[in-house]
Amino acid sequence: MAVADARVLPKHQLLDVRQMAQFVLDGYLEFDDLIPDELNEAVYADQQRAVDEGGTKTEFRWHITDNPHGFYEYSGAVRQVHDLPGVQAVVQSLLGPGHVASHSALHVTAPRMQTAQQWHVDAGGRRQVRLPGVHPFSFDILTAYFAHDTPYEMGPTLVLPGSHMRSVLGPDLARYKNISGQKRLAGKAGRIVFMHEGLWHCAQTNETDQWRFMFKIRYNPRVPQRGLFDTDGWDSDEMRRFFRMNKGAHCLTGESSAVATERAAWWRYLCGADELVDPSGTGAHGDYA
Repeated sequence: MAVADARVLPKHQLLDVRQMAQFVLDGYLEFDDLIPDELNEAVYADQQRAVDEGGTKTEFRWHITDNPHGFYEYSGAVRQVHDLPGVQAVVQSLLGPGHVASHSALHVTAPRMQTAQQWHVDAGGRRQVRLPGVHPFSFDILTAYFAHDTPYEMGPTLVLPGSHMRSVLGPDLARYKNISGQKRLAGKAGRIVFMHEGLWHCAQTNETDQWRFMFKIRYNPRVPQRGLFDTDGWDSDEMRRFFRMNKGAHCLTGESSAVATERAAWWRYLCGADELVDPSGTGAHGDYA
């Protein structure tokens, strides 16, 4: 599975500036219309075969070295889902051609499971720590795919919009529970969410008599993440107004000015714009911050 996808999709199939700006602001994008019903049903049938009275069967239990792709290798339907042009268009818009799926996992919550997962960031967090030569704006993507209807009471993944802009270690989050602005990714069968690696998230309790499934893939970029989407209009009045109106969005502890400045720099980088000298000396980028 760790084979690079070298397809280069046409610009009109990629994310547009409005969608990418929403990703920059929230740290994730949701789609309900990318996957046909028959594929969702086939994946759900495979998922039901992956559990028994003891929970997830051994051959499908994820392990980073010993079983990084158990369910993906078993289910041809789930492979078809992630190979759909609409799904790959979003991944390519965020990561570029040649991206690699590093690992995947089938996440299962048992019926009437009353224990919620703790808030966490995959891979431990603290996103500013990078290997030598890796750009500080580089990021991986996590996909969260729900093949069946997943209402609020079934415990769909809980996310904190905007939290990808904070730099944390995973254990730092375990002390928190409910946070203002949090959102459960509830929805109909076929919902797929594309999350920034730094987004805070956790599974919730399952109040129903059915198994709750979520399938995740982590994708890594192999090219600089600049100008990979449809950048037409990135510097328009509409985009400037969007960032200006949302300057204080997802503010947790009064740090909106610092977050807005970093967001502006990231937006310009994603759009492939040349870095500008800021005459104010504040590091801001005009209307974007």
